[in-house]
Amino acid sequence: MNTSTMDETALLLAARKGDRTAFGALVKLYQRRAYAAAFSIVGNSEDALEIAQEAFVRAFRAMHRFDPKMPFYPWLYRIIRNICYNHLRRRSRHGEISLQEMMENGYDPCDNGRTPEEHAELDDLKRSIRGAMAQLTPEHREILRLRHFLELSYAEIAECLKIPQGTVMSRLHAARKALRQVIETKEEELVHP
Repeated sequence: MNTSTMDETALLLAARKGDRTAFGALVKLYQRRAYAAAFSIVGNSEDALEIAQEAFVRAFRAMHRFDPKMPFYPWLYRIIRNICYNHLRRRSRHGEISLQEMMENGYDPCDNGRTPEEHAELDDLKRSIRGAMAQLTPEHREILRLRHFLELSYAEIAECLKIPQGTVMSRLHAARKALRQVIETKEEELVHP
């Protein structure tokens, strides 16, 4: 066991006993990954930040239920995912429009120096990927997001989803195949309308 793993284990044990300083150190270790996970689901930076913060609050309150023999991030990810899905359900019921959605539909509050052509190409690519991903099953979208956007290992994905590693590999293969089929179908429709 390497030093960082031992340090994390010590932090987890202390946090489990209610040590706020130890939990604060865990927050520092995982805050970027928590934000990235939330953002990959909700697509809005402000909401993702709030969700990540709420996830850490909930995790701290539930630390007594956490098994320190298990990895921390998959447990935290499940909390994040649940908060995100609840947030998306609430947002769809209330018809909220996020800043991200406004930007996608033409309102862009900041300019990062790209040419109009580069913006157009990037927007087309984003729209194409979003459209293709939207046609996948939720199961396929999630496995692709975990592997390719959040860059989790197969073992981490297995732990996050509570499935065997072999299932991760087969789901990932099926999801990639489904995504490829969607993209090829769209390309074929463009060539032969």
